[in-house]
Parts: sequence; C-alpha cells; structure tokens
Amino acid sequence: MGRISPNIREEAKVTILGTVVGERIARPLAGDMWKTKRLSATVLRAATGVNRWIISLDANPEVEIEVSAGRMKFVAVTTPNNDLNNNNDNIHEEPVSEPETNISSESEKEEEEVNVNNNNELLWTDAAVIIDSRKVFRSYSNVTVVHISDIEHATPRQFFERFLPIGYIMSTVLPSTNTRARASERYWKDLTWMEFMKFIGILTIMTYVRCADICDYWSIEQKTGGVSLGFGQYMSHRRFRNIVKFLTLTDTPIDDNDPFYFARKFHNEFNENLAKAITPGSILCIDESMCQWMGKIDKGPFQRKIPRKPHPIGCEFKTMADARTNLFLQLDPVEPPEYSSKKKFAEHSATIATMLRLTEPWFSSGRTIIADSWFGSVKACTTLYKHGLYSILQLKKCRYWPKNIPCDITDALESDYGSFISRVGKFDDVDLTLCSLRDRKNIVLLASCSTTNLKNEVTRYIKGHGNVKFHRPAVFDEYNEYRSAIDILNNLRDNALSYHDVLTTKCSENRILAFYFSVAEANSYSAYCQFVPGKKNMKHVDFRKQLVISIFDYYSEDETVSNRTKKRKRKDSNDIEHDLINIKDDSSSSQLKGKRIQRRCISCHKRTTTGCKCSMPQAMCSNCWANHIRNTYNPIRTG
Repeated sequence: MGRISPNIREEAKVTILGTVVGERIARPLAGDMWKTKRLSATVLRAATGVNRWIISLDANPEVEIEVSAGRMKFVAVTTPNNDLNNNNDNIHEEPVSEPETNISSESEKEEEEVNVNNNNELLWTDAAVIIDSRKVFRSYSNVTVVHISDIEHATPRQFFERFLPIGYIMSTVLPSTNTRARASERYWKDLTWMEFMKFIGILTIMTYVRCADICDYWSIEQKTGGVSLGFGQYMSHRRFRNIVKFLTLTDTPIDDNDPFYFARKFHNEFNENLAKAITPGSILCIDESMCQWMGKIDKGPFQRKIPRKPHPIGCEFKTMADARTNLFLQLDPVEPPEYSSKKKFAEHSATIATMLRLTEPWFSSGRTIIADSWFGSVKACTTLYKHGLYSILQLKKCRYWPKNIPCDITDALESDYGSFISRVGKFDDVDLTLCSLRDRKNIVLLASCSTTNLKNEVTRYIKGHGNVKFHRPAVFDEYNEYRSAIDILNNLRDNALSYHDVLTTKCSENRILAFYFSVAEANSYSAYCQFVPGKKNMKHVDFRKQLVISIFDYYSEDETVSNRTKKRKRKDSNDIEHDLINIKDDSSSSQLKGKRIQRRCISCHKRTTTGCKCSMPQAMCSNCWANHIRNTYNPIRTG
C-alpha cells in the first residue's frame, strides 16, 4: 500500500490502478493495458472505516466504488476554474490532425491545441517539434581539441602529464611531502619531480603485473619461467613505502569544518587543468563515478554505499565528460548538505548546483548536456538554458513524477511498441519538449533542443512478441548515442587493475590520489587512441606498457637498465635476438624426427626442449635462460 496523501478529501481529483476496480470495469475503459493503466476518478465522500472513501470514475460517473486512501494517488483539487484543464479521461481520444508545416495564426492554434492534465503551474500541449532550436539560436559545433604540441607524435607520457596539475604538484605537493617527511625522518632526501614520475611508473607496472606480495617487485631471485622485475634499479622498496607514507596533497592546515580539506586544493587545480587541457565538442555527458574505499581505518570524507556499483562503498563523484571522445572534463564530490552548502552555487538545489559547477567553464557556449534521471527536472533544464547550455535529461518516476511533469505522460502511450507522445510547454520563458516512448521500458525525456521527427529504426526483442522494429524520435537517438560516455570511462578506469588496487593503503590522501591518477590515465588512453594516427585499436594494457617505457626513458639516469640495454644493442652489430624457443622450431633441427626433441642444457646439463635464439642449436632451460637475459642486459658491476 502506498503512502496516504493528506490532500485526499471530498471533490479531490485522484487516479487509481485498473486492478483496484477490477477487470469488468477497467477493461472497457483502458483496453489490454487495464492492469497497469491509471484511471482518473473523483472523491465523493468518506466511507465507514479508517481512511476509506467513495469515488466515481470520470469515464463512468454512475459507478461508485469504495477504496482505501492508500490505493489512490492525489492529482488536484477540483475547482470551477480548472475543471477543463484537469480533465484526464481515460478513453483514448483521436489525435487532432495538423500538418507539420502549419503556419496558422495564434488564435487558430489555440483552438486546435488539446489541454493536458498537469498538477502544477506548467501547462503542456500536444505538439510535434520539427525544428531544432540549436539551428535557430547560437550553438557550438566545433570538434574536441586536446592542447598538446605536435599531438600526432606525442608519447603516452606527454598525454599523462598534460592531464595532471604539474605546476601544483611541484609547488605544493612535493614541498608539503618533504616537510612532513623531514619531521619524522632525519635523513630524508627530498622528493623531486623526476622521482615522483618514477613512483608513478612503478605503480603503473603494478597495474598489469600482479604479484602476491609487494616485496616480490623488488626481488632479484628468478621465478619459474620468468625474469625478476628488480624495481631496485629505479627506487628502493623502503623509499617507495616512505613516499606512500608521507605523501601530502595540500599545504592547508587541518580544518575540522571541512572533511575534504586534505584534497580540496588539489581537486580544484585538477579541474582547472582539465578545463585548460581540453576544449570539448558540442555534446557533454554528466553521470557519477565511484572512488573505491577500503573503509576500515579511515572512513573517508563523504563515504556512500551504492549497491548497484561494482565497488558499492566509496566516495561518489559527479563527473562530466566529452561525449564524442570520452574524456573526463570535470569532477565534483558528493558531500553532505552541511558541507555542500558552502560550495559555489549553493543558492540552488543540490542537483542544480552540481550541474552548474560541472558546466561552469563552458557557460554561454551553446553546448548540449546529456544527463540521466538523477539530474532530470524542469528547473534544471531551464537553469542550464539561462546559462547558455541546451540539455536533454531523462525523467523517471520514483513515487511521483518530478514537479511540473504530467502524471499521465506514460499512461497515455498506446500499447504498440514504438508509440510515443510529444508535448511542448514554456516554463520561465524557456521552450521545453516532453517526449515519452514505449520501448522495453517506457522512457521519458525532457529537452530544450532536438526534434521529435522519426529517425533511425531500432530492433528490440520483446518476450512474447519476438523481434519488434520501430523508428525512434530524433531526441531519443541523440540521448542513447551519447549517454554512456561516463560509463565507458569508468570501465577503462576501474574494470581492470587500477591505481587504487595497487596503492592499497587506507589513508584518505592516497585513496583520492589513486582516483585522480586513474582519471588521468583513462583520459590519456582515450586521447592517445583518438589523436595519434594508427593507435585507434590499441589495447589498454599495451598503452600502459608504452606509458611506463616513455616515463623511464625520459626520466632515466645514466646507470639505469634502460640506457645500458640501448648501449648493449648499439654494440651488437648482428642484432642478436634472445628469445626462448622450442628446439624443433629451429631450422637446424628440421632433419630430426619426433614430436618431442630434447637436448642437455649448456649451463645446468638438464634435459630440456627449449633454447635461446642466440645459441641455437644448443639447448637452454627456462631458468638458465632467465639468468642469461639478466647477465646480457644487466651485467654485474665489479670494482
């Protein structure tokens, strides 16, 4: 039973489901949809019993029915002035035929328009939208630009650094980290930008080479069938742990009134850098992202639980991305009301304030915002329009429809899949379009742009109906094409091992920093595939490997393995390859018969079926080959 509305009284307009009055009465009025369609009724008087009333259906006033108040949904109070406007008969009316190119006078249009029920101050009228307002008024139509010099030949390191606030890290993060460390470590060596990037390079390797124990990354002992990673050539294990321990994102003192004080400045600088690094295209998408949280020692500044997410417990961020290139543009943490009231645009509701903070760098640009039902409302659509932004917002009914949305927007749909309803209205001098479509589920969109002209044909498999084909209005095509931009980025950021999986500390600074690293890395991968020729189909793991190589090549010192390997290869005039291959695959062994050819290893003299390319036809087992590779490219220094 639903919540009882206090407005239910005599002469009140209500709606009830067809199942309440029964099939005998509801089917003639609502047809095959009688179980789910709501019927309009009027409350006549109170009945005996608690919260029970006598009602009559507007389509059949002769029949009086006794129902409980919990079965009714309040619509409006009947008055002599609004009886006509609030009429919500459930008998299907034939639509008024009106040509799309009708240019009759205003008085003629008013006579042909059909008033639609609405329980608020906004009046909606049935009408098709055939002209996109973006073609009449100012709108943005340029493509996305990432501001990197010679972008077609840029390395993954250049993309990654472009999406990080390097100036803030050098001026604030590194000095604050050194100050904090010197207070605890007497012989602390200052952390530099070069060492910080090596730290990021090590974290990136950990995202695609997973070890059971973090100490294994620094081990020099050979593992079965492979070569040790030997991170000690870049940074000692103790140094790595100390950086994680003392890493500080701000120089602001502890503020008990701001739980996000430790990363507030870093967050603002990160957003400002993204706004400068990317000039987005015409379509922007808004959705949410989750920062994974450990949750045992440090609960976090604004921890939330969303069961439907892959990581249900964490910090929620509302994010905005370029819908065509899938690049994060802005982030906004979801904070409790007592803290969000101190942020910018706090005079608006929390939802609208969030949208304004995300879109502020592109006010008055004529871009289009795509957002889901969390952001959908008439007020949000009109507020964005007044700030120079168009919008297409999805609407959903929780217990009630959002304010100023008619309650019959889905009930009036026909039973055929692909049927839709288009209504127009004006709120606060902004022309709005309200459109509903019968798909697998009923979908309702509110827009200040686009049209309701039929466009692409879609095919849906409906249980009991098979494959159903129908054409969708253009506004639904545009919404469905661009609504998944944030989800694509979240999959890149979170589906595989990411920085928050390897930086497994329970410290707030490190968890938030890992989230920002993952955002920058996802942006780098998307931009690298989009703007570098020949990299469109590059795998994500291959990009991470190229990122590590470019970081260590650029920030390497003379004694690093990278440079020693290059020198060794330059000296090797024959360009010898050191690959572990099967003996029977070697050309010199083609005369030998048998499926399994074995020889003795030249080092340990054990029988083996493998050998190194550089010493064929001599055999070499996998363990000796690992030592061979280490001695070839990383010779031990003597003296």
